[in-house]
Amino acid sequence: MKISINYQTCYKFSTEVPRLVQQLKLFPTECSNQKIIDWSINATEGQIVESHIDALGHKIYNIYLNNVTDDQKIIAKGTVNTKNTYGVMKGLNEKVHPACFIRQTELTRPNKKIMNLVKDFEANSIVFCHKMNKAVGRSIKYLTGSTDIDTNAQKSVNLGTGVCQDFAHILIGLARYNNYPARYVNGFIANDSNIGSNDTHAWVEIFINDLGWVGFDPSNNTCVDEKYVRFGCGYDFSDSSMIKGVKSNFKGLETLSKEIDIDVQTSQ
Repeated sequence: MKISINYQTCYKFSTEVPRLVQQLKLFPTECSNQKIIDWSINATEGQIVESHIDALGHKIYNIYLNNVTDDQKIIAKGTVNTKNTYGVMKGLNEKVHPACFIRQTELTRPNKKIMNLVKDFEANSIVFCHKMNKAVGRSIKYLTGSTDIDTNAQKSVNLGTGVCQDFAHILIGLARYNNYPARYVNGFIANDSNIGSNDTHAWVEIFINDLGWVGFDPSNNTCVDEKYVRFGCGYDFSDSSMIKGVKSNFKGLETLSKEIDIDVQTSQ
């Protein structure tokens, strides 16, 4: 499947920003599951500088800005050819041992309600991972605006509502509690659902012996397939953001808006 993406992020500042550094993880993952046909990243302010490839295979870009007064728009666009590998990630270029993703974070740490979502523990079982995914998918209802980027798994499961980020944090916390390495994945999904249609999408990869990393999407109760375009991963949302910024001596307000256009062409 050929998926074309045009993703635009616009930052508006109420006053001048003396210094701004932005880090971008806006390059699709290069692996066997998806091949990049073409891709570009541009910004209306500052020059994008390719920095390095990190241990998880992310291509990192930086933008260095001084005395910013205009809006900063960052545009990432291109086409990726994907295929369905039934969730199994193949050919990832990374050097991090899966056991690193056993550690809980403040966003993923489970409470008793999360721990009790599944019973009858099974080690290294794809069936058990599907049970976890399904249980998390039932644990909360998708409701836009009910949580924010700082909401952790415990709060969202107690609220009973959340967005894809919250489903992912709950599943990660549950998987790690059951001794399965799990990580947060950022990307895009091309489907008819309204889930994630106005933003990036989030799902989870769980490591299973003899299979490797397998992608699960609890907000859609499925494994990832050819409709998913993977960009990056990390311990949780805060570790996986596509764009991070650090401002110095800025006392004003920042507002953020996004535009996403996804076009799908079925491969012949």
